[in-house]
Amino acid sequence: MNLRVEDDGIWSRIRAEEDVRDARVKNELITKLKANGLLSDKQMDQFEREFVRREDKKQSLQSTRQRQLEMNKKYKMSLYHFIPRVVEHIVNHAPKDCCVQIYEDVVSVIPSHSKGSATDAVSLHETPETPFSVCRTSRRGSAKSNAELIDILASTANLENQEAVSIRGQITFADSIDASGTSGILNLKAGLVSGGRLGRDHMLADVPNHYVRDRLMNYILTMLDEDRREEAQKAVFSDLSAAELEQYSAIIWQKQRDMELEEQAEWDKARRAIIKREAQEATIAANLERQDTLINEINNRNIDLTPKPGFAVRDYYKVYPISGSVVKPGIDKPGLNGAAGMVPEERDVEVGYDIDRDCDQIRAMIARFLKESEWSGNQFRWVLDHTTRPQLNTFLEKTGPSAGKQSKIFPLAWEFFKKREMLGYSLTNTPNDAGVLRERDGNRRKRPCAGGKENTRGKRTRRT
Repeated sequence: MNLRVEDDGIWSRIRAEEDVRDARVKNELITKLKANGLLSDKQMDQFEREFVRREDKKQSLQSTRQRQLEMNKKYKMSLYHFIPRVVEHIVNHAPKDCCVQIYEDVVSVIPSHSKGSATDAVSLHETPETPFSVCRTSRRGSAKSNAELIDILASTANLENQEAVSIRGQITFADSIDASGTSGILNLKAGLVSGGRLGRDHMLADVPNHYVRDRLMNYILTMLDEDRREEAQKAVFSDLSAAELEQYSAIIWQKQRDMELEEQAEWDKARRAIIKREAQEATIAANLERQDTLINEINNRNIDLTPKPGFAVRDYYKVYPISGSVVKPGIDKPGLNGAAGMVPEERDVEVGYDIDRDCDQIRAMIARFLKESEWSGNQFRWVLDHTTRPQLNTFLEKTGPSAGKQSKIFPLAWEFFKKREMLGYSLTNTPNDAGVLRERDGNRRKRPCAGGKENTRGKRTRRT
């Protein structure tokens, strides 16, 4: 009981500390909005009505801690929901020519949500991709910042503030990816990127300036109408001449085209894989339907299963013996399948050489077994040297005592049923006497080894 009270006390202190932290961050966000001219004291009431639920304001707060707690109560929503409201206010009220710059300044007070260790992982875009990616005036210290570049594009192309913030989020997210392919998480509402290659929240200032320039050139070429492209290019890339802009545009356009062709190739590959899988599934379904039809047709023939000694000879060198269990079904699950291993009572059973059933009888035994036993068609095929479903159907389609005699299914299926019979199993059910091995006619004798000597071990040997 005391432990539970102690735990409750710990969690209460943690929640209190989080409340203080959240209140401090909310207060700093409001202060930043005011500092950037987006929120005056007179506008506070409107801000509260639009974005937060307000509680009655307490008076005469003394300490900083009390003021922070009051701030958290005043804006009752959590910091997670408060931040998107602040971003929405920026989008709705910031001037078009400095929206992203104000955004960057305001969100800079938000503590990192990432709990990983900070790293100095280099950006995948550290190396400029074109001769024009790096600003020509960067050495003189007059290069435009990442936020300025986006604002210039938004102002010149008359983009909505929300679009500018979205561009900022997409570029920041793309740069958060590390060499292993791990990226940060983009909050679509706030446009912020949590985590990433630096082990902390990724900011626009972390992105190489030349990569931002490349992305903005790509945006101009792919998203703006032709009549707006030239003006936007001159404004964003004021360090480049008309001839250089033309070359820069051509390179970025070709890279975009190459990327589209690569994506199309990947899509075509995936589409072909889907078509192939669908065709395979359709073929499997057709084979299953055909197998069911054949089984029903064969069962309707009422074939006499009386043994016919001497019908054929089992050639173990042409078709190897069964290696799986004939009494224990294998595993039949997607991605995990195969015949079961022999149980101890099966290992010394020798069925001999005399195949005493004809092809029609074997087909009838297969049809009845698959219809009435607990085995699936897959489990049966796997024991028969992983015979395919089309191979089994081809054998089942034939009619006549000798039709299918050359198929490997004929000797394997006979061996399967003969072995079950000798173990005391009926065609489809459990053994008549599970503890007794039934020795029948000459099939129980041991096969001779090479040289005419008897195989005293009582086990078959495979030719390798």
